[in-house]
Amino acid sequence: MPMAAIRLFGTGAAGGLLLRQFRPTAGVIYAAAVAARRTQVGIVPVLWQVAAVPPRHFAVGRGGGSLQAVGAATVGRGLRSTSSAAESSASSAASLSTSPLWRSVAVFGVLNLLGLGVSLATGSHLHLDLIGTGAFAVAAATTFGPDLRSQLSAGVVSLWAIRLTSFLVYRALQIGHDARLDATLSSVGGSIAFWLISFIWGVVTLLPHSIGAGCSQRPKMGFGACAALALCAFGLYWEVASDLQKWFFKLDPANKGCFCNVGLWAWSQHPNYFGNLCLWAGLFLLNASPLAQAGPAPLVLGALSPLFLAALFYGQASGTIMNSTALATQKYSSDPVFAAYVKQVPLVIPWPFW
Repeated sequence: MPMAAIRLFGTGAAGGLLLRQFRPTAGVIYAAAVAARRTQVGIVPVLWQVAAVPPRHFAVGRGGGSLQAVGAATVGRGLRSTSSAAESSASSAASLSTSPLWRSVAVFGVLNLLGLGVSLATGSHLHLDLIGTGAFAVAAATTFGPDLRSQLSAGVVSLWAIRLTSFLVYRALQIGHDARLDATLSSVGGSIAFWLISFIWGVVTLLPHSIGAGCSQRPKMGFGACAALALCAFGLYWEVASDLQKWFFKLDPANKGCFCNVGLWAWSQHPNYFGNLCLWAGLFLLNASPLAQAGPAPLVLGALSPLFLAALFYGQASGTIMNSTALATQKYSSDPVFAAYVKQVPLVIPWPFW
């Protein structure tokens, strides 16, 4: 019923006349309309509440237009319940839309769409890591919680993302493009697939942090959290050392045409993957306590991050996902040392850790 109609009938004689003509059903509707007007709650929610009140609870007084309702308290409770439910629904919707998890999804979605647009417009490779990896720093800056644990978690992600983005962008500027992605980014479908995978990689990898930041239970940091931070630091060191060792190996003119098998690369074919995996495993452990207190589902979702990365890294290292293995084999096929290296050296996890 429009509010104009409610104002027209008011609460006086017209209302009493309406009740006398159409009671008890009209009395219920009239009571709902008046209550909706006074409480500023919509007529439909009010009707849902008063419909449950038996008609016998309503009676019209003989004094003119006054409404006497034995069930007035019932209607009032219903109205308060309706108002509280509406406020609760609005609060839940606001919480859902502003939670750290959904903010991270929004950040990765927007930035990867931007990356796709640049790829389709220019065909360049220079922006791939700037946007794809740099999105982690933006997401971390917008999703940390109020306590030290969550702030440290965001700091680890930001430090890792800024360092890796800087290195990869500098490398891209030096080499111009990544030959491993030439075939993928040469078509519209390939570009869409690349940025879709980049989006999924970002959202899933950040799950321990983004879900952990939104957990209401914030346990204090203890020995376990400190050990997790140590694992993050170890992983970051291992990744940085691997990148620098290979970079300087390639810069040495004496190593032209040779594959890198020195330093950490003598222990693993992809030690940088191992360092990355350690860092994100440590980040999951850092957030494991609030995740566990939130329930089994958040904990399992958080664990998807290191499991997903392990599957991704082994897929890349084995050549299942990318053609990097085929390119390396083609490049160094005449080198017997390379053939022995591939057979003897572990793909990702270095032999001292087996």
